[in-house]
Amino acid sequence: MKISQRLFWPLLFVCPLVTAEPFEDEDLDLDALMGMDVQATSAMKRAQSAFDTASSIYVLSKEQITKSGATSVPEALKMVPGLIVRQLDNNQWAISSRGIASRFSSKLLVMIDGQSLYTPKFAAVYWETLNVPLYDIERIEVIRGQGGLLWGSNANNGVINIITKNSIDTRGGYASVTTGNQINVDANLRYGGDISNKGSYRVYGHLKDANESQKGISLPPNDTTKQNSLGFRADFTPNDAWSGLLQGDVTHSTLGQNYRGVVDETNENISFSDDLKRTDSRIMARLENRMSPDANQMLQISWLKQNGSQNYIKEDFESIDIDYQMNFIYQSLQLDWGLNYRYNSISFAESVFLDSDKNFDSLKQYGALVQAQYNVTPDTLDFIIGTKLDHNDLTGWENQPSARLIYKPVDNHLTWGAISRSVRTPTLIEFNDNFKVNGTEIKDLTGLSSGFDQIDDYRIATYLNGNDKVKSENYLSYELGYRFTANDWSLDLSTYYTDAKNVAVIDMNTHAEQFTPILNLFLAGKIPEVFQALTMTRIDLDFASVADTTTKGFDLVVSWQPIDNLNTEFGYSYTDYNYDLPPRVEPAIGYDSKNRQLFAKADYSFLTNHNVFATLRAVNSNAYNTDNYTTLDISWNWQVTPVWSTAVSGKNLFSGSHIEYSNTRETYTLPNYIDECITFTISANF
Repeated sequence: MKISQRLFWPLLFVCPLVTAEPFEDEDLDLDALMGMDVQATSAMKRAQSAFDTASSIYVLSKEQITKSGATSVPEALKMVPGLIVRQLDNNQWAISSRGIASRFSSKLLVMIDGQSLYTPKFAAVYWETLNVPLYDIERIEVIRGQGGLLWGSNANNGVINIITKNSIDTRGGYASVTTGNQINVDANLRYGGDISNKGSYRVYGHLKDANESQKGISLPPNDTTKQNSLGFRADFTPNDAWSGLLQGDVTHSTLGQNYRGVVDETNENISFSDDLKRTDSRIMARLENRMSPDANQMLQISWLKQNGSQNYIKEDFESIDIDYQMNFIYQSLQLDWGLNYRYNSISFAESVFLDSDKNFDSLKQYGALVQAQYNVTPDTLDFIIGTKLDHNDLTGWENQPSARLIYKPVDNHLTWGAISRSVRTPTLIEFNDNFKVNGTEIKDLTGLSSGFDQIDDYRIATYLNGNDKVKSENYLSYELGYRFTANDWSLDLSTYYTDAKNVAVIDMNTHAEQFTPILNLFLAGKIPEVFQALTMTRIDLDFASVADTTTKGFDLVVSWQPIDNLNTEFGYSYTDYNYDLPPRVEPAIGYDSKNRQLFAKADYSFLTNHNVFATLRAVNSNAYNTDNYTTLDISWNWQVTPVWSTAVSGKNLFSGSHIEYSNTRETYTLPNYIDECITFTISANF
């Protein structure tokens, strides 16, 4: 366990200016633990009680994030019931819901304060460089299920919206240092204040230096992390009608990773280590106007830039998003409408892995949404209907309608139902790019032996090619949910069935007819010519939109407060995922599989200013080529003085050294064993 004294000791002499709040009773409110008393925005694109939302929503509160001992957003997401969170190594993650998680989950939309982090190349999120200060997060809203109506394409399986705190709530100073057996140092510093009497601000910095794993699968682990960030947020409220927000950050990361790839003339997929260097920058500005007591409008403009560089792949991605939205109420009708425009600039330097043959270096997307909620029977029955029209440069116009119903027969009981259609537009990998994959051996291709090892063992260059005929995947979902809340317990049940068409898979047609001339050379005994011809031959496998999938399951969450200072939460999730494949194709991501997850969480405060927070997960799935495992994350938090606090956390306990993700066919990443981790944190509010 190492920690830099140069970083640690100055922290101990930070002068306290204001006092921090100790663990308070209201932190242990049952609805706060379950997130049902908050005004969530992701489900309806306007503030609405999470309890009254016609979606499978879970709100991870700031209290849970703080007490859990998590040091990153992916770690915090392990606390969300029903969310699939698997760790590939010490810096990479696979996260999704209601489907199969992969290194680049393309059906899950991730945002920070409504700013999309979606990249059209992979349609994915680089979780390892998503660096939002956890102490500045107000809540994380997780929608399990479709979000296409409000958020557009690629929100098929869910939406994660990270809501950060208003800077008026973070005035003063905050500093923390964490160290442990896998983290040398994770240091944070933030300071905020007022801007005249019209607004407030905060600036923050972050530094992380983390170790590699202890054990790899086929290579020594290389998953170190060196990361530093700077960011700011400013909020303005010049009068009662107008408010504004400006925020931005930049994160530099150097991440050690292990890969597999074809990097030489043998055409064989080999394992190697490399460092990924990335710079992620973003700025977002939002202006909100209260037009009248019954009408609001909002304009948001954001910019995102990501540069990634490693020996074999270099990428440069930039996007600009413009969103306008208006909400108003007229008698029993609430109407929301909006317009959006997105410009993406994409550049990938050609490499031994990747080349692009259609030269897409920019993409434009634009669209409009309209949503109406009608209160059919006051306080009892609401009907919601709407659609989103999206245009993109790859597949043209897409339509994503949705209809939802909310029924509250008596107080504290709510049922909801939804029918929604959403689309996943093709990624540029599926549409535009060609990847060199593990070469096909002649003996595997023919099923015969020629008697010449040089021929039998030869790997023919094999490519997985993007196809400009791939279509958008169409998802039709049926959802049904029920919620109940009482004084000391609550229940949230949601069920779903999703039928997907035009799912992208891999056409395994090797075009065997191209080998007929080579076979004739072999029969003529011209062995040198055979080998020469093989080196000039390639196998092209294509993406094709020819498969269907069905996904069904349910999520159950029960919260119980047996005594005033103890909250508990239990959850169980089940997902059944199945392909309907025509002949000669293989899935691109995931297999026919069943995923079960048992979940328990406890939040207990004792003595004076002591708290224990624990999360237990038992995961049973045949989707990731791993054994089932059970892990416990537990933190002891102690508010030593009004200024100083400390915490000791154990993570991945009881599971030993284990593999959480081993679908290496789907990614170039080689995972490592995940080990138990102990961290120690000291923090100060001043």
